[in-house]
Amino acid sequence: MRFSNFRLSAALMLALAIGLGVLAQTKSGGGRGFDPSRMDTATSACTDFYQFSNGNWLKTTEIPAAFASWGSFNILNENNRKTLLTILEESSRNKAAKKGSNEQKIGDFYATCIDESRREAEGGKPLQPELERIEKIKNVKDLQAQIAHMHRMGIPALFGFGALADLKNSSQVIGFAGQGGLSLPTNEYYTNTDDKSKLLREQFVQHMTRMFELLGDKPEQAAASAATVLAVQTRLAQNSRNPVQLRDFSKQYNKMGMKQLGELTPGFSWADYFAALGLARDMEINVAHPEFFQ
Repeated sequence: MRFSNFRLSAALMLALAIGLGVLAQTKSGGGRGFDPSRMDTATSACTDFYQFSNGNWLKTTEIPAAFASWGSFNILNENNRKTLLTILEESSRNKAAKKGSNEQKIGDFYATCIDESRREAEGGKPLQPELERIEKIKNVKDLQAQIAHMHRMGIPALFGFGALADLKNSSQVIGFAGQGGLSLPTNEYYTNTDDKSKLLREQFVQHMTRMFELLGDKPEQAAASAATVLAVQTRLAQNSRNPVQLRDFSKQYNKMGMKQLGELTPGFSWADYFAALGLARDMEINVAHPEFFQ
């Protein structure tokens, strides 16, 4: 599918309607929001506006083999990706970057990511401190502390938590808690009973078994751990909303204070969880999917 000026123009019109106040204070760069050469002006706009606005683009454009569709936003995205890659590569080569500067941090991060030989040599060793923390979990309190620790690292263990604009008051940012903890794309991958879904779950267990083996577990132990992963995630999936249900944002607004949170999850201390994240122990958050936490 090839998209060009029509789709981009619609987006630009929306942006214009939203941002008139800002645009009124900005000097024009003299450019256009679309490329007129992509239009088929020989076609009447009243007869076929799509052909009129995209005709030459459709005639001359070939969708790159790596893409299912191609349009103005794809071009923008690819150009942006190439620009970011250039910044990363140049930063990683700049050994004179000031220590502690963003350029030094970006360069070191990228260099670490592409250092395959070191990654292969170290294997799972860098993960050992985190695995040891998990091994030390003895009770619910320890589990809560580990969840908070992983959330601080950006890992949505068991559920998701973050800061977003209040859905009914965009001037306020509040905490959001919602379903999470699944490795597969949606809950249906765990709950569907068709043969394809069953096969995918079997392959998932095989993959997880291999991951545990790479970390040093014996085959029997790795297989048992992988089965446990599937069992835990299946339980989470059973209380999760499917993609269609997630589209209804009106049902994802459920602000709760500490009393309501305690009633929702009597076995989980939100006060301790917030404290572990460095937040106030007494706060109001939005629980997007209450049934997930019950």
